[in-house]
Amino acid sequence: MKRTILFTITALLLSGAVFSQSPTNQTRRERFDRGLAFDTRTPSMPKGMWVAGLNASFSDSYNDNYDAFIIADAAGKGSSLAISPMVHYVFANNQSIGVRFSYHHRLTDLTDIDFHLTDELYSMLFGDDGVKYRFQSDSYMGFVSYRYYIGVGSSRRLLLFNEVQAGYGGGTQREDSGRTDAGGFKRSTWQKSRSLRLGFSPGAAMFLTNSLAAELQIGLLGYEYRKLTQETREAATSDVLVPVQKGSRTTHNGSARFDIFSIAFGITLYL
Repeated sequence: MKRTILFTITALLLSGAVFSQSPTNQTRRERFDRGLAFDTRTPSMPKGMWVAGLNASFSDSYNDNYDAFIIADAAGKGSSLAISPMVHYVFANNQSIGVRFSYHHRLTDLTDIDFHLTDELYSMLFGDDGVKYRFQSDSYMGFVSYRYYIGVGSSRRLLLFNEVQAGYGGGTQREDSGRTDAGGFKRSTWQKSRSLRLGFSPGAAMFLTNSLAAELQIGLLGYEYRKLTQETREAATSDVLVPVQKGSRTTHNGSARFDIFSIAFGITLYL
């Protein structure tokens, strides 16, 4: 019995010595070190800085007897404008909080268009008066956002960041379609919308100078609640009064995927 107890104590002491000399803890630290260091002694974005940025895009097009695939003799114009300014304050090393505003305008105005279709199919889809269409929308949204910056190794020229956004906004839309004998529209629809959005948007900032950086940002994860109301009116003839048609729509949209249309480029000033 004494030999058994002595052997057991000796085995426990030896295993404890081996465990104390094992490089498991050191190996574990090295395993999870991916080179994205968060060093408070030399912060990538020091406390007290102001950040001001702008993302913007614009496009404009005019068509005159334009042909493409099944489209023939398209005439009209289209435009798109998106602008999003932001202001942040770095309240702690590598962390900032601020506001962002976004505005988006779209216009599509087709005065005439034809399609390479049979006469029967064309008449069934568009009637016998030809195609006339106009769509215009204006949307806006205000955000409160928080950023967390990460330096890539020892580099101070390239920074990664994660941005969390919470926003509320709305917009108006008008859609006109159909051609009347007098040259107007047969049908008009007005829409008003209200939206609530929560999002997660990672990005990268490449410093061109000490204060000026080019940014790329991707809307990767988000949730949006949207409430839309509409009114539709049709052109009345001399003996028929067409009543106003009202409708509404509510949507809940959650996404966790990469979308090429969610990529935004901009210029940011760090002061």
